[in-house]
Amino acid sequence: MKKKFLFLAIFFTILSEKVWAQTYSNRGILNDIVNSDSKNLLLTLEPKITNRLIVETQFENNYRTTSKNDEYKDLTGEIRFYTNLHLNKKLWLSSYIAAERLDNSGTLRSGKNRYFENTGAYFQELALNFNEEKYSLVAGKFNLNFGNAWRWDRGLWSYSIASTYKQTEKLGFGGVYRLGDAKKTGLYNFSFSTFTNDRKNLDNSILVNRDSAHKSDGKPGDTRSLASYNMGLNIDFDFGNQEKLSYNFSYLNLAVNPRMSSVAPSKIADQKGLVAGMNYKYPWREHVAFDLLLEYVQMRNVGGNSDINERYLTGNLITKFYRNWNVLVGHTSKNRAVASQNLSEISFGYDFDKTKIFDRLTLQTGVKHMITNDNITPQTQNTWGVMARYYKYF
Repeated sequence: MKKKFLFLAIFFTILSEKVWAQTYSNRGILNDIVNSDSKNLLLTLEPKITNRLIVETQFENNYRTTSKNDEYKDLTGEIRFYTNLHLNKKLWLSSYIAAERLDNSGTLRSGKNRYFENTGAYFQELALNFNEEKYSLVAGKFNLNFGNAWRWDRGLWSYSIASTYKQTEKLGFGGVYRLGDAKKTGLYNFSFSTFTNDRKNLDNSILVNRDSAHKSDGKPGDTRSLASYNMGLNIDFDFGNQEKLSYNFSYLNLAVNPRMSSVAPSKIADQKGLVAGMNYKYPWREHVAFDLLLEYVQMRNVGGNSDINERYLTGNLITKFYRNWNVLVGHTSKNRAVASQNLSEISFGYDFDKTKIFDRLTLQTGVKHMITNDNITPQTQNTWGVMARYYKYF
């Protein structure tokens, strides 16, 4: 598996040439294909490879906590490498290689400083895509169109709790059907996918082993058949002058294999999820613009257990000044019957203008206040952090 991984990464890089213009959602293949141009003929061969490299490093100082074991410094690094191998503008192969911290139960340490520990690389997405004017299809390994609040490009921590319900690494088939016009009555994107979890095929990593033990535990979605599914509706409005409004609604059903589940037979149930969110971008003044995101998620039968339900609520506002400066204020909460988490963030950032060295360079610094309550003793954590993120398209 390691040899195949390295060969594909080198192959995609060597064949790189001129980039087609495309808007990236940073939310996965199912969202990116909506923005693709599909006006040329299917049989017209225009072989081309486009790459997108994003490298970031983040330093955190957990300087004041309830428990001394939670006071430590942490330095992490992450690489996201996206590749589109085009046959033409209608048919292409997409891949997303992620290199990030892959902690598991055997590598976690408390109360000790950490510097670039347990970083490994793996394929998060690898799929064949087909795009027409009114519809798009995808087959392979991909992330689901379930929620937006887990997007990593908003602040330093505002997405961290929402990442709990992010649905990644699914093997199956999906599609998007489009109606309307964003500048008139709205653009309506209906999506559907059917899948199983990728836990045996392309889930291996290099450099560090992933926490892929207990594959026989029967996680929701591990049926080894296409019994799980996701339905979504994204609605986009473009009012002109950079004012945009979008809504996202999605329903998720993760099938459970009762023969493999560790849950008591009387409590086994498919895990279900429902998400409703909005994103509004408003240019208030010539040099001031607002970007508001709100999202509510309800998860039922978490882990396939009918006794466990969760609710998430995320809200954050980005205010942009003079195009390059930004301030983010946000809050995220997660609630169970006997436990809760609340995270608040305020951060400041600057985006450097494009140069020959990078297409975008972002610097962000801020503070986080987090409260974890298990109905016994509330645990608080105060953190200061700084992040640098580099973008290059080629």
